Amino acid sequence: MSASDVKEPSIALCERLAPRQRECLRHVYRLKTSKEIALELGLGVGTVDTYISEAVAILRARNRRHAAELFHAFEDAAMTPRKMQLENTGVGTGQADEPPEKAEPPPTSWVRLLPLRTMGVSANDLDPYLRYFWLVFLAIALAVGFGMLAVGLDVLSRLLG
Repeated sequence: MSASDVKEPSIALCERLAPRQRECLRHVYRLKTSKEIALELGLGVGTVDTYISEAVAILRARNRRHAAELFHAFEDAAMTPRKMQLENTGVGTGQADEPPEKAEPPPTSWVRLLPLRTMGVSANDLDPYLRYFWLVFLAIALAVGFGMLAVGLDVLSRLLG
């Protein structure tokens, strides 16, 4: 069967093929047997034969090889770039882009003072004075926070009650 014997099938017929049928036809075009296709796709041989026979019926082909060639011709035609005709929309006026602002790298000296672990650093990389400072700071911040909560609840209870 030569390439001239293969007529391009209608697009509607090829679009009716299911994805599994398309995959089976691609393998048939590569001259694989049903058993090889079944092993590669993880399907049963009977399932592969069913997909191929359904594809033959949909494409109105003579046999599975003819169906594979028809589908391959359809895919080749779909892959071939075509010349596009664009509308004449005229020339737009352009504006110069403003240069992006230079982003300054974040300072790294103060980041080392935070009590946060960074990647690739040991668990306790703060010196003892900084650890003590953060311990006291967090204790005071928690005390102030709970105090503000208590004052807020007291004010709310006086307003409502």
